[in-house]
Amino acid sequence: MFSKPLAGVIAKFFYPRSLSGRLRFASCLLLPMILGITALILEQAFSQSLEAATKERLRLQTYVLLGAAEAGGGELWMPSALQEPRFSQPGSDLYGLVSDADGRLLWRSPSTLGSDLNFSLRLKNVDKPQFGRNSEGLFYFSYPVVWETEDGRETPFLFTSMEVPTSYEAELGSFRVHLWGGLSLLALLLLLAQGLILRWGLNPLMNMAEDLKAIEQGESDKLQGRYPKEVAPITANLNLLLEGERRQRERYRNTLADLAHSLKTPLAVIRNIANGYDCQEVDKDVNKELADCRRPRQSIAEQIDRMDQIISHQLGRATATPAHNLLKPIAIKPAAERIGHALEKIYRETFQSFAVIGPDLAFKGDERDLMEILGNLIDNAFKYGGGEVKVILAETEADLIIRVEDNGAGVSADLHQAIMQRGMRADSQQQGQGIGLSVVRDILAGYEGKLDLNSSAMGGAAFRLRLPK
Repeated sequence: MFSKPLAGVIAKFFYPRSLSGRLRFASCLLLPMILGITALILEQAFSQSLEAATKERLRLQTYVLLGAAEAGGGELWMPSALQEPRFSQPGSDLYGLVSDADGRLLWRSPSTLGSDLNFSLRLKNVDKPQFGRNSEGLFYFSYPVVWETEDGRETPFLFTSMEVPTSYEAELGSFRVHLWGGLSLLALLLLLAQGLILRWGLNPLMNMAEDLKAIEQGESDKLQGRYPKEVAPITANLNLLLEGERRQRERYRNTLADLAHSLKTPLAVIRNIANGYDCQEVDKDVNKELADCRRPRQSIAEQIDRMDQIISHQLGRATATPAHNLLKPIAIKPAAERIGHALEKIYRETFQSFAVIGPDLAFKGDERDLMEILGNLIDNAFKYGGGEVKVILAETEADLIIRVEDNGAGVSADLHQAIMQRGMRADSQQQGQGIGLSVVRDILAGYEGKLDLNSSAMGGAAFRLRLPK
């Protein structure tokens, strides 16, 4: 129906994309409508008040006619001069009329001379006072009376005063000019004031856009303006997101650097082993040959395991996400139960029982972080415990608390802090590189959480996580 450019202009006009444009469009649409309705109501009220004043004035003039009239023998006499001089002035805007029951005009004032108005029309069958405008636009007030003569006969008469609506229309026109002119000026002033108010009210959003542009151009690293309380939560969360993104970039850079540095030694060992042994050369004893071949293979396998652990640890740190209130809450109990049931199969030889106890709590963070934390702690509980593991959930006013307990031999008090360090292990008999708890602590640091180690009521170790809500 419309060409694309015209349709775009129409859509832009009726559906502005900016908030200020929408508010201005709504103001320009609603304000004239409201003021127009107000003007019509005021004009109607003023018109009714003018009509009421005209009715009262004509009623008094009709009483003047009635007071000056005399009747007798079925006839009516009116004096040549009335109290209201306009009745006696030809061409004035006030007319006096008297008619009988049949609507025949019995008397009319000298002011009607030279007028071609049909005064008797519309004056029939009047049995009570009436006020209105006739077909020719004149205001009239009619008052019926019944005159009793000397012989007892009753003669009906209808006294009517008419007025040309000159003063009425002049006053109404003057009122309309002042009303619509004043409201139009008021509308312009209101639109101007509203524009200034909108600019002042939306100024924080404009400042936010400028701050974001400065961040995009690298001139700033966060939103630094002072914002009202309605906008402050948004800016605070944006700053958290920006800070988290900045930390994430730094974490990736540091992780890649750490990963590259950590892999240098294992790679050098593998290279030296590969260069130092050749299983194809057999000089003496076959057993010695096999031993020499197995030895480098075992060393290579150990170094590969170490490399795998290093990569897992560093990538775990790189993907740790800072906590903030915009993340979707993750139910803790189902996640812990899923991990525990999976580990039951791995440790089926020593498994006794697994339970998750406590209320249904939610973790506001990345689900992968929660799975990494719970996976490491529950795996340690099964690995170093006696086969019985409990995950206990609780909360305080400000924190979430997760306890992972086992029934193993526990950890001596002098090792509580040591095993939290990277590469440290309390039990050297089990497989592992001693970095699981370090990964947990690194992830918790991004959420401002803490990890403590205590003794369990079951006799083993009890790891307690405390996370802010």
